[in-house]
Amino acid sequence: MKAFFSLAVLALFLISCETKPEYVLTEFDYAQKNDTHDKEIAPQEKRSYSLTNEGVTADNLFDGARMNNFTSIGKNHYQVEISPENTPINPSAWFAFRIYSEDEKTVDITLKYGFGRHRYWPKISTDRENWTAIDSTKFTVAEDRKSATMTVNLSADTLYIAAQEIINSSDMLEWTQSFSSAKTQHEVIGKSKLGRDLLNMDITNGSAEGKDIVVVLSRQHPPEVTGNLAMMAFLEEIVNDSELSNKFLDQYRLIVYPMLNPDGVDLGHWRHNTGGVDLNRDWAFYRQPEIEQVCSDIVEKVNASGGEVKLGLDFHSTFSDVYYTYHDTVESVIQGFSKDWIENIFERVPQDQGRISPAAVGSAVSKNWFYSQFKAEGITYEIGDDTPRNLIKEKGKVSAQEMMKLLLEEYNGER
Repeated sequence: MKAFFSLAVLALFLISCETKPEYVLTEFDYAQKNDTHDKEIAPQEKRSYSLTNEGVTADNLFDGARMNNFTSIGKNHYQVEISPENTPINPSAWFAFRIYSEDEKTVDITLKYGFGRHRYWPKISTDRENWTAIDSTKFTVAEDRKSATMTVNLSADTLYIAAQEIINSSDMLEWTQSFSSAKTQHEVIGKSKLGRDLLNMDITNGSAEGKDIVVVLSRQHPPEVTGNLAMMAFLEEIVNDSELSNKFLDQYRLIVYPMLNPDGVDLGHWRHNTGGVDLNRDWAFYRQPEIEQVCSDIVEKVNASGGEVKLGLDFHSTFSDVYYTYHDTVESVIQGFSKDWIENIFERVPQDQGRISPAAVGSAVSKNWFYSQFKAEGITYEIGDDTPRNLIKEKGKVSAQEMMKLLLEEYNGER
């Protein structure tokens, strides 16, 4: 009996040793400090501007719009004032509005920036689905970049004018719902500061139990549409039922948060949420509800399944394509993955001349949180503002394929 009892105790001890310890959401003390407490913002007034004497109307009455004032400053010449939600802020002057005229005419529209400077080449659309960049012969930027003027043709048909293609929270919801329920579980994991849904997609074949995990993020910064487009192409490749994707989803699980800042996106913010904070500086403090809920959800899902986070990818946009990675001294659970992955992308997409920017784990951004919380590899995947859209799709597709190959063949624990 005594021997039996001893064996039972030993068995329980061995089981307890094999049980994976639970993660606890942890605050981190990085060298770079950021104040992510709430700050006051100046909401734009949502309204229609009708210049009855000229038969022209412009408005910002749609999600994703940004126009702070609209006035006539000369014959067939109009001025759109653009101001940020608060300052200090990155000078990424997002604009989006729609305009029509009772009579057909050619007009000039000057964008005047109340803060910052011009960044985005304007796009136009009549249906908000198909977008065309303004012809270079019809667009000029002031020398000080505080204003820019475009020439457009107006008619009774509504014309959308925006810094980038508009993908608002409703568009993102519609896109996520196109994913097959056979592979994807859809969930609202919480609410933004103003009560918009924080969407989650949980993608795998069959049970998620024990599977290693890739976390995908996008739209922490509202204007960063090109990163969102790359994320969409990336995920569409992973669920396309190819032999590679099915093999990958048999062994791995993707946890996706496709729009972390729906308030900022829908309100046409330049960078911040409605707490007036850059969400990608709060990944150590969890003061903003969007980050606290997403981080808590990731930790909860990891603990519930017993899997291990191998990789976190955060899709962003900047002036040109960049891969933000770790220094070689940072020993993640798949150390070396970023270097191999980027080399493979460059080999297959030679027109991708993206810059590689390694850094230490020293600030409260998502890339560093993946390492600090899970010892996972973290990458901030930046797409240029003007990167051709066909190249964005190709990069998204190829980067998904190369990630799946590497995680299946070289970084699956058998290396």
